[in-house]
Amino acid sequence: MEVPKARGAGRSGPRRRTGCLTCRARKVRCDESKPSCSNCDRLRLRCVYKPPIALGWGSSPSRSNAPNPAPTVPTSPPGPAVAAASRSPDINFFNTVLRSDDHSIPTLRHLPAGDPYPSEFDMLGFMGGITSELEQKHLDLTTGLDATFTASPSQSLPGVLPNMEGQFVDRHTPLSPDAPSSGLDETSIGSGSDGATPRGSWSDAGGTSYEDQLIQHFLAIGPPAAPFGPLNMEWKYVRPALLAHARSFGPLLNAVYCYTDIHKAMVDGKRWRWAPTYYRVSSSEIQACLLGEVGEYTLVKVYATVFLLMLSELLSSHEICAGTSFLKSGYLILQRFHDRTQTWTGLGHLLVSWVSLLDVKSLIAGREGHPLTELGNLPEHGISIKPVEPQTFPTPRTTTPNDDPKEDDTNEDPFRSPSYLVYESIVGPAFQFFVQAQQIVRRIVCIDLHHRSRGTLSDEFEVLQIAHKVGADLETLWHKRPAVIDVYGRPEALADILCAPVAMEVCRTFRQYIASFLANFIYLHRVAFAIYPRTDRVNGAVDQIIQLATVESAGPGHLPVSFMWPLFVAGLEGTSDQRQWIVQEMHRMASVQATDPVSLLTRHPAADKVLLLLEEMTRRQDASRTWADSKCVRRELFSDFFVVI
Repeated sequence: MEVPKARGAGRSGPRRRTGCLTCRARKVRCDESKPSCSNCDRLRLRCVYKPPIALGWGSSPSRSNAPNPAPTVPTSPPGPAVAAASRSPDINFFNTVLRSDDHSIPTLRHLPAGDPYPSEFDMLGFMGGITSELEQKHLDLTTGLDATFTASPSQSLPGVLPNMEGQFVDRHTPLSPDAPSSGLDETSIGSGSDGATPRGSWSDAGGTSYEDQLIQHFLAIGPPAAPFGPLNMEWKYVRPALLAHARSFGPLLNAVYCYTDIHKAMVDGKRWRWAPTYYRVSSSEIQACLLGEVGEYTLVKVYATVFLLMLSELLSSHEICAGTSFLKSGYLILQRFHDRTQTWTGLGHLLVSWVSLLDVKSLIAGREGHPLTELGNLPEHGISIKPVEPQTFPTPRTTTPNDDPKEDDTNEDPFRSPSYLVYESIVGPAFQFFVQAQQIVRRIVCIDLHHRSRGTLSDEFEVLQIAHKVGADLETLWHKRPAVIDVYGRPEALADILCAPVAMEVCRTFRQYIASFLANFIYLHRVAFAIYPRTDRVNGAVDQIIQLATVESAGPGHLPVSFMWPLFVAGLEGTSDQRQWIVQEMHRMASVQATDPVSLLTRHPAADKVLLLLEEMTRRQDASRTWADSKCVRRELFSDFFVVI
């Protein structure tokens, strides 16, 4: 393509040279021709022969047409980050990672027709030919690169936290409940720095940090709605102990922040803010802690951290755990430290038991990994009852030079208090029975079609042998149950030794223990004896679960969340009338009043999915007259089949 003649070329006199218009404008002799000019490339000039940069930095036409100021010469050579930024960038990389708050960068599909690839990024600000606009844009670009990629997590920029779109949120921005949360809400989807969060840096206008607000909220949090069983009585002793341990153990403190941030957001009816960051920091710290030797005192705090992270996953529907889930990997800690935790009492024993019970629920939901069947074997001498003794791991207290030494005497360990010791003497044996019964579920899961081969004659014969042994152990466990558990239906008989609220709570706890135990017979039948008619034990279990649920439903509110699993398996094996009543009660459990966000905290975290799963499985069973597998149906109904019931 010919270069147009310069003005006056046809006149007499010296003839101007043809070539690159940019070079000629700068009075440089140039004979380069289109489509490129190596002279401009060498001088780092914008060659008019090249297509314009189409990165769309969002500048206004008035700014882009403004005259260029005098070029500036840098006082020092560009660093490695500048050199990295001068390479040709990926347009989608800039759009997803380094987009600024005020400007919108078009994706590749938004580029002008005929220019499918952006040209190289121009670094004239460091070579003497940049305008003030490009210099500022380059500064924004290199700052984003340094903060997101070149710096280590511990060296990230102070006062900012990158979210998943590369936007930077000021940590010092007040985080009051009424503060704008558009950028903060996006952080909760799964992003944030893995570095440790400076304490007390997120201050509100009143001077109280957001983390201080979380601590105050945690002190008032009620018992969690755990799907395995009630925690109402134990929580008032466990909560202050967790907070006391968190003062000296960073992973546990971040786990407290994570759980409380989600809880507080649900109470306020908003999206949680920093829970994913707290979760990842706590998770990474726990994994680093477990690389070496772990002392007994530290191990208690490790289990406390894992328990709170598991609860956080349940409340957030697993949205906060990107890549790491303790609901799916907590069994590794149980497997590694099982021998060391068998003699624990007090807080340590409760935490290990709760983590193990959550792992059983996770195993039913379909987690991968070892099922830990050895935990489901009955001890040789019946149920192992933990002795009632003072807490093995005393609650710590963080002291300062100004503290009064006499205060240590008044700072009583809640697990040494007379009220807990009396409560443990009454409920402790029943709790041991309940925990042992739930561990047997591990042996039932091991014989389902997802954990071993099924279908052949030899396979089914082996399954029947294992199932008969499991059923015999369940019967043995029931006949050796603690006698105190049989008071579940007579709270008025306890009025002479217990106050009415405590007597009612004890009986409610025992009813939930028994319902969960009876559900094991139904679950065993569906896994191992599905081709055989229902036995009297199964029919009796269905009837008694409904009776226990009827007593509970007579009170205010819906049934406790731990009734979800017994009702679910009972509905799969019950009659049409029984199923109708069960579905009605599960609808009540899943209902949430729009004007009362707190009701979300008292219902089952996956109540809607469980109800949908029950209705779909019963529909298929009625249509085919055959047994329906829960995991197979879940894979068809939900994008994430991992549903904890």
